Amino acid sequence: MKSRRGVALLAALWLVVAISVVALQFSLDARDRRTLGVNASDRGIERAAALGALALMQARLEQALRVAPSGTNITRLRAADPWLDADSVYSGVLDVDSIPVTVRVRDLGASLNINQLNENELRTFFQFAIGDFTTADQIAQSIMDWRDADSIPRPRGGERDAYIKAEKLALPTNAPFREVTDLAEVLGVTPEIYARVSPYLRVRGSGLVNINTAPPLVLRALPGMTDATLNYILQMRSQGRRISDPSQVFGGIGPAGRPRPGQVRGPAAQAQLENRMYADTRELELTITAQVGPQAHPIQLIADLVKAGTNASIQLKQW
Repeated sequence: MKSRRGVALLAALWLVVAISVVALQFSLDARDRRTLGVNASDRGIERAAALGALALMQARLEQALRVAPSGTNITRLRAADPWLDADSVYSGVLDVDSIPVTVRVRDLGASLNINQLNENELRTFFQFAIGDFTTADQIAQSIMDWRDADSIPRPRGGERDAYIKAEKLALPTNAPFREVTDLAEVLGVTPEIYARVSPYLRVRGSGLVNINTAPPLVLRALPGMTDATLNYILQMRSQGRRISDPSQVFGGIGPAGRPRPGQVRGPAAQAQLENRMYADTRELELTITAQVGPQAHPIQLIADLVKAGTNASIQLKQW
């Protein structure tokens, strides 16, 4: 009799344990589902907030194109270039339905599109950036091999076999760079070189640069650019003079019958250089980050806006 009671007690205990385990599993599943639900809800709210911030920024940028400021020299200068200093004027934190959204604005015209530079331009850029022609030549050829569709390596470049031999984690895509960070995987590009050049590069937008905002390293890489032309551009900018048209710095006769300091070598070189520059801010990259709370995972939206008359046209929207 006692033996039967002991068996029954053990069976009851095992039943209690089994029920507890099942209940615990249900509880854990319910918690996981609740977490997933909360995360999905947070992502939805963050996406809506990011899109709201984008719409607000687009409206503000279009208003700047349609309403010409007047008054001080700075406002009159902004009337000629409504998106002037957009990096500082429009970057900041917006409250979208009580959700703080961070917006960082970047003038794409102040950087070079690495997907549209030819081998000579790449070589020139890296040579002035790192001060080493041999390494610059190797990197330029490696970039061209990364981008081109064939599998034939250039003399100092490299295709798939060279990357496998170097035990690289990434192989050439034989396609344009998707992000600037892909450049860090190219043969010859060390972490130090990448850190030096990446702020001056982009992968989207046109191949044109803003003559009034592009740094010297960016301007120096353009075809036909000479030391005299670059120095003349920088001199005008240091004096607070806005270049209204790239042709202002090329050719012609200046004071006392002397050639202008920015004269380039021949009309063909001048036309080539003029075709790669514009004189107002017209391409902007917006990086929008939204986060509903300190524990939530932030969401990021990247959008490219291009000036089109009095409109700010969205050319790209990428999560």
